[in-house]
Amino acid sequence: MCLLLKTSRAATAIHGEGGLWVPTLSSSPFDFSPEKAKYTTAAAAVDGDVGLLVPTMLPPFTFSPKSTMSSHFTFLPETTTSSPFNFSPEATISSTLTFSPEKVPALEADFGRWMTQPFLALGNVVVRSVWEHNLVEEFELIESLLPRFRYAAVDTEFPGTVHRPDVPAYLLSSAEQYKFIKANVDNLHLVQLGLTLFDDDDRLPDFGTSGAVQVVWEFNFREFDVLHHPHAPESIAMLRTKGVDFGRTRRHGVDAAAFGARLRKCLRAGLGRAGVITFSGSYDLAYMLKTMYGGGYQLPTTAAQFENIVKSAVGKTLYDVKEMARHCPSDLRGGLELVAGKLGVRRVVGEAHQAGSDSLLTCQTFIKMRECYFGDGKLTNVAGMITGMTACC
Repeated sequence: MCLLLKTSRAATAIHGEGGLWVPTLSSSPFDFSPEKAKYTTAAAAVDGDVGLLVPTMLPPFTFSPKSTMSSHFTFLPETTTSSPFNFSPEATISSTLTFSPEKVPALEADFGRWMTQPFLALGNVVVRSVWEHNLVEEFELIESLLPRFRYAAVDTEFPGTVHRPDVPAYLLSSAEQYKFIKANVDNLHLVQLGLTLFDDDDRLPDFGTSGAVQVVWEFNFREFDVLHHPHAPESIAMLRTKGVDFGRTRRHGVDAAAFGARLRKCLRAGLGRAGVITFSGSYDLAYMLKTMYGGGYQLPTTAAQFENIVKSAVGKTLYDVKEMARHCPSDLRGGLELVAGKLGVRRVVGEAHQAGSDSLLTCQTFIKMRECYFGDGKLTNVAGMITGMTACC
């Protein structure tokens, strides 16, 4: 079933261009228009401009499988049948009516240009998807969090690599590895960047919900054109299976130059000042530099120069989780998913190779590895290292 959504302005609802929006389903009487809804705060519900908000429907609004055209909805926390209709965690209805994050994607709803998909989460972590229309407001939100959330985990997704060595990477010197990194980043475009902020107590931003809802970010970029730009076909196929719509990113994605300007401002304001966390982060850091300095920017010639620029622009306190794993007594070889699994860390939202999800898993793996192996000040021994670059090691 496909539900086509229209939009109307409201004081508090879902983030859209120029403010917050509420959806109005094209099939009446399912109506979220301002005339039928008002919003009140609650412990856990829908993200709004002053925290989490829940809609209170005014009579004669009825929320039933008939009016929603489906019996396959879940709306958690559980709801009440009392009038006015409250989406609050206090009571339940005896109905097949549900609106859970797991079942929303099956609706194949077209949210249109000005809508942000309201539920992208599994569990209590929400991935905030960032496009051209909500870039400014999301960066303003991030900037407001920086005084407390001093760590930043980053992951990037890009169109694979088109310049490759003839031998396994571990047989290359750091200079040779960097040569291929430079060749690829100079000639390719960023597709996604994931960002997870966390504080000194290893907590994610939760907007005062006591952990009921926590957030990470996923920025979608417009520069890559799958029809005209070089790429690795297998990487494009894989990203498509993870939900990347290259037509949509091309039309509505974030402009990399605009992102770079806001990223520079955030870094000056303290983004990652206690630590910027990556996993095998040479490509992540290289693409960050490219966005910060503009699309025509060419990476420096040597790994040593790259290290100096990264530490000047991004920060000196860098933690590469893959490099940290190399200094652990246990066998923690492998990619992010494998290393996380060996540490007993579970992915709580999304899938591998979704930038927001991978940034969160990088954060979780760093925290667990630090807890197990880098107590008593040992973390300083691995600060500033980037996998495969002896200039940083």
